[in-house]
Amino acid sequence: MAVQQKGTIPETLNPASKILGINITGLKTSVIYGDMNGLIYERMQMEAITGMSFPEGFDAICAQADKLLKLCRTQGLSSPEVISLAVSSPVDLTRGIMMSPPDLPGWDEAPIKGRLGVRYNLPVQIEKRSNAAALAELHFGAGIGVQDQVFLDMEPVIAAGIIQDGNIYHGANDAAGEIGAMRMAKTGPAGLGQPGSLSGFASGLGMAELAHLRFPAQWPSPPLPYELVRAVNEGQEEALQVITESADHLGKALLWLIFALDPELVVFGHPGDLLGEHLLTPLRDAVLRYGGAEARLLPHLALSKLGAKLDDTAALMATIHAFKNRPRD
Repeated sequence: MAVQQKGTIPETLNPASKILGINITGLKTSVIYGDMNGLIYERMQMEAITGMSFPEGFDAICAQADKLLKLCRTQGLSSPEVISLAVSSPVDLTRGIMMSPPDLPGWDEAPIKGRLGVRYNLPVQIEKRSNAAALAELHFGAGIGVQDQVFLDMEPVIAAGIIQDGNIYHGANDAAGEIGAMRMAKTGPAGLGQPGSLSGFASGLGMAELAHLRFPAQWPSPPLPYELVRAVNEGQEEALQVITESADHLGKALLWLIFALDPELVVFGHPGDLLGEHLLTPLRDAVLRYGGAEARLLPHLALSKLGAKLDDTAALMATIHAFKNRPRD
């Protein structure tokens, strides 16, 4: 399976170059001023652009970026030389276009890369959010030194960032790892996907919906995902049953990735990193149960080491990884 690299890195960049990083989802967008070593100097965050059209959302993101850059200038920090993007999928990475991401309805063929490049007169690198998070763990987190690994993003939908031989595998249509659409049952929670999909059963939003469906007396409406996480970590029996059911479906899907890719490591992002062994224990059980004897090949399952810094670091990774892997004379 060939490893693909997308885009080129400007020759003018150097180890001291500063980056304007942006991590865009419908529920939360982070704007970061950082450097090639993953150091974050300043950050700002805005909530919920999911109801905005692309022009409205773009203007809101730029307004936040302008505030951040103004703050950095008052501190005597140099201007960024490049923009690094992590965005909700699906994405045409070559053209830099977001193609109807499920958490941003109406962003059809949204030319985010080109618009930002023109707005700030800077080169732009772009990656899918799950891929950018995988690169963050590879360079700075749980996956340091592991050349073959998978990062499992659990919000806003389930998606896998696949690292092979130290690089992201994108696939022929930049769609590698978009496993959240897999149908696990005819009916069930939907999250931001279809009823009964993997995102419905195992994403943060999907698990919250599953809690409402299974225990409506306790949750008359879907709780916030982190309310469910808190209930799990407090040992509430109903919440633990929800996570066990989610892990059962996630284990089936993960087994296909394990058999197909043979990774050394699988790293779990939010909210899996907060659920810890409450998720990993039933997940291991599911993989062993469905995988039979071949599950001896089960890779190490780990939680993100970057935690709350994951989204911010991921915002920088399209540029950092391209810079670290640039051709050398």
